[in-house]
Amino acid sequence: MRTLCLTALLLVAAANVPWAVESADALKEQALAEFKKANYTAAISYLQRAREAAPNDAEVYYYLGYFTHYLCYDSVPLGGFGREKSDEVLGYLRRAVELDPELGNAYYFIGAEYGARARDELKDDNAAGAAEQFRMGRDEGGYPAWMLEFGRNLLKSCEANAILVTGGDPGTNPVQYLQLVDGYRTDVSVVPMALLERPWFVALLKRGLDGAVRPAPMSWSERQIMDMHPYKWQTNTIQIPIADEARQKHGAQHESIGWELTAGADGRLSAGRAVFADILVTNRFERPVYFSSGVSASVFDGLGRYVQVSGIARRLLPIEAPGDVDVDATAKLMLEPGNFDAVPSVRTQNMPRVSNLLVNYWASYLYLALHYSRADDAAMVEEVLAAMKNNVPEDLVPMPESLVRSVEKLENWAAENR
Repeated sequence: MRTLCLTALLLVAAANVPWAVESADALKEQALAEFKKANYTAAISYLQRAREAAPNDAEVYYYLGYFTHYLCYDSVPLGGFGREKSDEVLGYLRRAVELDPELGNAYYFIGAEYGARARDELKDDNAAGAAEQFRMGRDEGGYPAWMLEFGRNLLKSCEANAILVTGGDPGTNPVQYLQLVDGYRTDVSVVPMALLERPWFVALLKRGLDGAVRPAPMSWSERQIMDMHPYKWQTNTIQIPIADEARQKHGAQHESIGWELTAGADGRLSAGRAVFADILVTNRFERPVYFSSGVSASVFDGLGRYVQVSGIARRLLPIEAPGDVDVDATAKLMLEPGNFDAVPSVRTQNMPRVSNLLVNYWASYLYLALHYSRADDAAMVEEVLAAMKNNVPEDLVPMPESLVRSVEKLENWAAENR
């Protein structure tokens, strides 16, 4: 009898010894290895086992939410996917932040999940439903103040009636939140590159949705949109026409600019890139076009000499850019302290996956300071660098070494030329 009791005690104690935790850690490592191979189902299976080994491990729940989100939206279609699966994703992430309220990346995926739910509402032309999803995402910490402020500054970088091309969730969700929930800058057509491969979104972008989606110019018919697919393509130069008003405004001496539109390695043009090209050609520079700072330069590869920094965005011009930066537009945004009131909130609402968005502030300050150094205006260089350090303190997000060196060079130049 004493032997049985001793055995029972040992079994109870074993549940709390280090090897159990190490087993959970090993399972997480196996899950991460499978995730890197895009084998999301296997990764989730390992995490479920890790949860059994360590039921109060916040990181396990974070990875379950993160990987299940990818399984739902970034993998082949998940059979039977519906709102219930989305609820499961949010359930994992809520448990993660309940166990560890400082797990910032879990909040990021809460925002990403609510963004996906909002776009699901837009599929049904339900602007109110989309706004409600964004509100819930905000209430649960998915869109912190510094992120929404960044989105607001991105929209402030655009002239009226602009077309703003965005990248992934970090750059798109705050902008769509501001438009749908706050009704801010609804004059801007937001064009997320990641969604241009999806016929339903392209159709929505063409027709627009009151209070939610400002239509973008497109020549494709509804039937062509529904039938969109990768197109046979050799690298060719297409012409982007310039409307008379844009020619006069910018002093363009030509009727169009040429864009060498490259094919993919498979000799095809992706559907999304074809849609993007059609938007530019149909628009004819009648509406100003901007790229958010989160958009890869590969998106406008071949158009680089027509692109100029404007605020924290980059503007596509119908002429070769007269300089790296639009000084007036950028100074107006970057030298106004009130545009950066929420930056300090990154201290308590940090999302390590995406808080490096703030590096784009520093980049714009440096473009501005470099312009003034070339103009031999040491006083303005010092003013810009002081504003940068005041408004976006370096200790908030580590500054890349290349930017640190650039700042040091500018500071030394200004001191010598004061």
